[in-house]
Amino acid sequence: MNTEHFPDYYKNYVQNVPEGHPLDLLDYSLKELLSALMMITEDEASKGYAPGKWSIKDILQHLIDTERIFTYRALAFARGEGQELPGYDHDSYANNAMANYRSLKLLLEELKRLRVCTKDLFASFSEEMLQRKGVANGQTVSVEQLHYIIVGHELHHLKVINEKYEFKYKR
Repeated sequence: MNTEHFPDYYKNYVQNVPEGHPLDLLDYSLKELLSALMMITEDEASKGYAPGKWSIKDILQHLIDTERIFTYRALAFARGEGQELPGYDHDSYANNAMANYRSLKLLLEELKRLRVCTKDLFASFSEEMLQRKGVANGQTVSVEQLHYIIVGHELHHLKVINEKYEFKYKR
């Protein structure tokens, strides 16, 4: 994927997004994540790989929160929002979400339901809407780029999970 026109902040996320139809990529990244987490236990999902690091449940909640925020940004820009949208403090969101009090199953089900809504939203945009841009967190970004950023963000965290977390049934 050509990341040349993406804001620098997001290039690390989108550099590993494979070629493919954007809606199919949303399916691909979720399938890869679900496959990686299929055999982990509740206990494993509630622990970070080191002290002070997010648990798998924290990561899942972060993915859910971020996808909601980025789809809101896409919707706002597609509809012609001219105001700059604020950033968000992902650490504060994670600290206040209390994801470890939720079951892994419920977090995964929520992410799957959200993904259906995300696909519906992006499928509803015309080519013109996909090219519209706005400013969020000080970065100019298009609706289409937000689509790829959602996929790349999920793949980034999947890479962290695969590299840093040790599970009994690791692939």
